[in-house]
Amino acid sequence: MKRALQPMSMPLSRRGRDVEAPEALFGIRHVLRNGWLIVGVACAITILAIAVALGVKPVYESNILIQITRHAPPSADLQTETPAITEIEILRSRSVLARVVNALHLDIAVEPTLFPVVGAFIARSNPGLSDPGLFGLGGYVWGNEQARVDIFKVPDALLGQPFRLVVSGHDAYTLSQPEAGIRLHGKVGQQLRASTLSGPLDILVTSIHARPGAAFTLHRSREGQAVDRLQRSLAIAEKGRLSNVIGVSLQGGNPELVSRILNEIADQYIQQQTAQKTDEVKNQLVFYDQQVAQAQRRIGELDVRLNELLRKHGASDLSEDARILAQQSLVLQAELTAKEQQKIALSSRFGDRHPDMLVVTRHIASVRRDLADIETRRKGFAAAQQEILAVNRDKLAHSQMSFELLNMRHKLDALMLSNHINVRLVDRAQTPLQSVTLALPVMVVLACLLGVVSGLVASVLKNSLVRRKHRGGAAWGVRRLAIGTQAPLADDNDEQQSAASPVSPTAGQGEAAPGAGQGDAAPAAAQRSMEGNTARGEAPATTTQG
Repeated sequence: MKRALQPMSMPLSRRGRDVEAPEALFGIRHVLRNGWLIVGVACAITILAIAVALGVKPVYESNILIQITRHAPPSADLQTETPAITEIEILRSRSVLARVVNALHLDIAVEPTLFPVVGAFIARSNPGLSDPGLFGLGGYVWGNEQARVDIFKVPDALLGQPFRLVVSGHDAYTLSQPEAGIRLHGKVGQQLRASTLSGPLDILVTSIHARPGAAFTLHRSREGQAVDRLQRSLAIAEKGRLSNVIGVSLQGGNPELVSRILNEIADQYIQQQTAQKTDEVKNQLVFYDQQVAQAQRRIGELDVRLNELLRKHGASDLSEDARILAQQSLVLQAELTAKEQQKIALSSRFGDRHPDMLVVTRHIASVRRDLADIETRRKGFAAAQQEILAVNRDKLAHSQMSFELLNMRHKLDALMLSNHINVRLVDRAQTPLQSVTLALPVMVVLACLLGVVSGLVASVLKNSLVRRKHRGGAAWGVRRLAIGTQAPLADDNDEQQSAASPVSPTAGQGEAAPGAGQGDAAPAAAQRSMEGNTARGEAPATTTQG
């Protein structure tokens, strides 16, 4: 009688398989078993990371501090925002940054042609001039080569396109753009004008600090693009709450240019504030000059009117003349009284036609005429005095207004001469000496660590793939073994059922059930044994019992 195939090793439990699976992947013995893979991946990643670190350009940062002074408002409730908020937006405005771009020619980019990957590192390490090119070819520079271009105007179609400037000799250069078919020869310090297919081209190379054969790359961008780049790169913020001190910082690869840009921003901002204050003072001076001129003109008109009144009444001082007339009127009144008394005395002795009566009567009539004339003159003087009083009052008012206007104008003149503004540059930008990026030794150490970690990860991935492949092969072997053991088990069950059927059908049926259960359990046990062996890294082992 044939018996079922049984595995030699005991099946592992599911818990044992779960514990051994991470050990097979992350165990130190299994991970370090792939030594050559770890070393290869670590070296490759480390070399690649070091190459990238050598090509990284260091970034420098500098800053300036600006103080804003404002007069306090009458009430604290009226102050809804700090003055620094407005000044921050003015510092970031195009009106300030456009002047900076034009002053420093930030829309013109001149960069030496460096060898890929390691060229930048070698150039930073060499403070002097180098022999251009790689084996005399390519125009690559390996030192501190520099070129300054103050004017570079190109047609709109060539904006943003790279131009190649090659030093061809002493104070001579060649400018080329192969795509546009441009090739020009120029001298340092002389402006070069040429006509191209796209339009006119102007260039002025101020200085070149390089040996013949050195190549530079030129780019000309739009002014608006240069201003936008500068706006995005500036970091402007108030130092502390309500401090009215503004800090402006900038990062860049050229430390000298970073400090120059910040100082130029401060100068342009203060210059704009000074010009704005000067314009305001000038406008106020013009207004006060107009008001003073109007007051002086009105005073002149009143003087003319006063002189006309004095000439009309034939006196230079009407008040004095009125006083004299009053005294004359009193004298004539006394004389008139005396003559009338004399006439009364004479009338008692003489008749009206007596010579003495006639003389007194004529004298009384003359005195009355003089009194009437004086009264008429006094009435004219009273009207004239009222008009002259009004003229003098207006003249006094305009004189006081003119004095106040002149006083304000003198204050504005003093303010304009003092150049008083509300901003003050506290700290100017200094040329930074240390970069804000990681130093090269630190980046090399990080590259080595990255290489080691990458090698370990590669080893773990390899173990995972190998384990998955073994588990797939073991599962296929178990299925083949289960298929092969099902046929002998079926034959044994049939023989047992035929031998037991004459005695007791019920018993035969009862015995067949355990046989069938054993036949079904054998493949499952074999499969569990195979999986357990595979989890331990062992090959599945089986034997046949007869």
